[in-house]
Order: sequence, then structure tokens, then C-alpha cells
Amino acid sequence: MLQTTDNTGYFSIARWHAWAPGVDGAEAWRAWLPDGACPDPMAQPDVSYLPSLLRRRLDRGGRMALSTAWPCTAGVDSVQSVFASRHGALSRTLELLGNLAEHETLSPTTFSLSVHNSTVGLFSIARSDRGAATAMAAGSDSLTMALLEGANLIQEGASHVLVCYADDVMPQPYSDFKVEDTSHRPFAVSLLLTPPGEATAYRLSRSTAAGSETPEAALMRFLVEQTSDSVIGVDQPWRLERSSRAH
Repeated sequence: MLQTTDNTGYFSIARWHAWAPGVDGAEAWRAWLPDGACPDPMAQPDVSYLPSLLRRRLDRGGRMALSTAWPCTAGVDSVQSVFASRHGALSRTLELLGNLAEHETLSPTTFSLSVHNSTVGLFSIARSDRGAATAMAAGSDSLTMALLEGANLIQEGASHVLVCYADDVMPQPYSDFKVEDTSHRPFAVSLLLTPPGEATAYRLSRSTAAGSETPEAALMRFLVEQTSDSVIGVDQPWRLERSSRAH
């Protein structure tokens, strides 16, 4: 969705949930901000509240995403959804590439779960939610563009928009290529956006300078430390601003 100006309208953040291995509570998130340090790197996202059939179909990245998305939408009948990930189900894609290299038959199930919209599809099935859903990848700015898309949907009249971003560490051999700062991964976050209320409202505006930290850290600093603004993005930076009242 293209924005014709350099500013979005105002929106509210009704709820948000984030996940990183072993990080729980505001103080733990503050300790995570500088370099993504996790007290329990082997911790797994809790998706015990999801149907068992769905859990079996989710890869780790999908579990990360839905561990934050599910509680964000509790009690909400229908939402529009924006799910973003730079790499998506890369481990499953790698498995398929290995099958091709060995001239083996590809698994239809693995293929269907490797596509970029598989997680949001499973999410909508689990919720029996027919709300419009978008899956996106925008390189290093995937988190930023997902938030921008969600804000624009609110501006166009949506009552609830779920913005979900999740990226795991890349598997071998891709992890050998240092093409971006991955210090704050694995990481997942979901935000439930609604129209602006009478109290705090938010907006996005273009920034002339890139952020000074990863988009993941920039967003969490804004949410946890309640800063007035934060520049989120690398090649396409946007400033997330907090206002004391809606305009």
C-alpha cells in the first residue's frame, strides 16, 4: 500500500506483546536493548493455548509470531492482519532446496508451510477469522513497513489491525553471510492498532536519518521506556511519535 504523503494519520496501540528467548518483564527488556542479550537462549515460545493440530504445523518462527499475536487479539472477533518477516520459514525453504539438490520428491506439506503467508493463514484458520490479511517482506525494514501498513489501514477506516513481526536467526549456510545486524534476533512482536482515542495517540512520519539501533531495539525502547519518539528503520526509516492527544 503506497502512502501519498510523508505522514500517516493518528492511531492507538491498544495492546502489545513481544517475545525473545527468556526475556520477560520490563527490566529484562531493558537489559535486552543494548545488544539483544537473552538470559535463556534455548527458551521456546509458549503456544500451549493454540490447538494441537496448529502447533504441529508451525515452525519456530511461526510459533514466535503466534505467541505474541494470539494474546493481542483475545476477545476481538475479527481483525485485519499484517504479518511481516524478512526471511520467513527459511529452514523449510532450505529443506526443499536440499530435496531438489538430491533429486528427491518435494513434500507438498513442507512447500505449503514454506510460503511467506503460511503463518498468517494458520492464524486466521485457528481464529476462524476472515479479516483481510497481508504477508510482507521488506528486507531490513520489514518491521517498519508492517507498522506503516497497519497505520495506513487504521487511517482508511479499519477498527482493529494486528501488526505482527517475527524473525529467527538464519540457519546454516545463510548465517555465514553477515549482511545485516542480527543482534536482536530471535524476536517477535505484535501490536493491536485501533483508531486514536482521546488520550495518547501515535503517528509515523518520514525520517531523514536512519535509526541508531536495530528496528527491533528501537521499537522496544519506545514501548518499554515510553520515549516520546523513536526512529525505526534502516533504508526506509520512519519516526514513531507519541502525542498526548489525538488530532
